[in-house]
Amino acid sequence: MKKTYLLIILTLATSYSRGQKKIDFKVGYLPNFNYTLTQEQISENNVTYIASDEIIQNLKNNGIKNPTIIKDTSFLKSVSKTGELNGNEFPIAIELLESNNPTLVSGTKFFGTWIDGKTKIDSISSPTMTEEKKRILLPAMESMMNQIEYPNKKIKVGESFEQKNPMSLPIAEITIEMEINSIYTLKKVENEIGYFDLDQVYTLKSATKDYEMEMDGTGKGHIDYDMEKQFFTKFYLEMEMNLKTELEIFSIELQTKSITSQTTEIKKASR
Repeated sequence: MKKTYLLIILTLATSYSRGQKKIDFKVGYLPNFNYTLTQEQISENNVTYIASDEIIQNLKNNGIKNPTIIKDTSFLKSVSKTGELNGNEFPIAIELLESNNPTLVSGTKFFGTWIDGKTKIDSISSPTMTEEKKRILLPAMESMMNQIEYPNKKIKVGESFEQKNPMSLPIAEITIEMEINSIYTLKKVENEIGYFDLDQVYTLKSATKDYEMEMDGTGKGHIDYDMEKQFFTKFYLEMEMNLKTELEIFSIELQTKSITSQTTEIKKASR
């Protein structure tokens, strides 16, 4: 009987301990580390034109199929190297090791500084990029790296936090402003890794021209968070989005699907 009571007490204690597991969540680069990122994105875009027979025939005569289906796979491998901490900042250098992007070719390097959780890109080195392209890409790269700010907070298993981020989507002459609402839920903690489920909802905010427009979309995925190194080591997301816009003489329906898979290997920099 005593053994039975002991077993019940131990079971309850273990369950309580698991329920109280939490992590001190903060995301960002640390000084003197190398972050090797590998990312693959598979996407499919299905564009349908709704118009008169004459317009559809003109599209066909110009080699545009209706619907137009575009499939693409992008691959990127990079290494980000951080240097010595000096006050509240440290240098960061990002080199593209492999890429199938015609602009961001292998060997492209970005140099900058990490200051209070923000990345400042100072210069770009590229074997193919013109100075004009560098000037255009530099602020875009800096904006992309600082687009998502994660909260610093303690999170228990089972708890969630919500985050809203703006995103611009250019389509032909229109720039669509949308909002991504992300919900991160901590499912479990094992071996100093926090495992999150990720749910997203995409909503339309505005467009640059006064066209009738409808949009909806969702995303679902999961993330692995390294508690010691304060960084995501795995990211996986499947998303679907539908967009319909009424232009002056025809309408466009866009259906897009994508799968993004990303891993980051983090190692202490060798001296």
